[in-house]
Amino acid sequence: MALQSSGQISLNDVNVELGNSGTAQIGLGDSAVRDLFDVASGEIEMSDGYGKASETVLTNEGTINGQSNRKEITVSNFISAGGTLVVPSGFWVWSDDLSTPAMIVDVACTIKNNGKIIGKGGQNNGTPGGDAIDITSSGVTIINYSGSYIAGGGAGGGQGQNGLGGGGAGGGPGTDRASYTGGAGGVLNAAGGNGDGGQPGYGGGAGGGGAGFYWSGAGSGGGGGRILPGSGGSGGGSGGAGGSAGNAGSNGANPYAGGGGGWGANGGNGYYQGVARQGGYGGNAVEPNSNSYTLTNNGTVYGATT
Repeated sequence: MALQSSGQISLNDVNVELGNSGTAQIGLGDSAVRDLFDVASGEIEMSDGYGKASETVLTNEGTINGQSNRKEITVSNFISAGGTLVVPSGFWVWSDDLSTPAMIVDVACTIKNNGKIIGKGGQNNGTPGGDAIDITSSGVTIINYSGSYIAGGGAGGGQGQNGLGGGGAGGGPGTDRASYTGGAGGVLNAAGGNGDGGQPGYGGGAGGGGAGFYWSGAGSGGGGGRILPGSGGSGGGSGGAGGSAGNAGSNGANPYAGGGGGWGANGGNGYYQGVARQGGYGGNAVEPNSNSYTLTNNGTVYGATT
């Protein structure tokens, strides 16, 4: 909600908007009030608060495949400590870098998710998936509303003897091998591409399929998709199938490659010269980094939250 746009605003109203108790001590010069009223310095009046809200709604930075989105955000770039950041319905907050989560929460605040917050998918051959949310501050509250998603990236599938594993959910690509091209990771709300070769893995809406074993040449894995919830792609030959949302990729039969993991899930094992090549570990939905936080989940979460 927001403060009224006319008439008298009381300090009680301001406290409620800031999430305090109505009788908490507060002054017009307090930093939280100045942030709410958008008056950085100088004289401040109650009328400066007309229509102001402590909630900040993310806006689109550029449409991808028809999807409104923001890529790899840090919360303090949008709100101050004590504020509320809202991910609107149908909106994606996403990562395309395994080392960078989709959202870094670096101030005490409330996150209200009505959309999709997703980590990056791992590449084939056992690369772990990326995190959706990393928390680097205490005092964080996350509310995941009905119909919304928080999903770690799926992990890549393990290598086979002559073929490569599938990419994980969250756009994990299939790696090129020799003259064969791995399946590309899917863009937002799209499946991954198919691999090349005699028995390639096929792209999935979540995890990509692992490649089979083909005597005359290598096969490459399918790409992981960015569809929620999403299903997995099939494996080539006896390569492992990609995992659907929340499910691990299947193991390839010896000597085939494993399928990529679904959202937040492990990749399947491949086999190289009779030895298992383990798939990677799924990315976290929420990585608290030992910080205390509260998660209220009425939607769907894929991946660990501790």
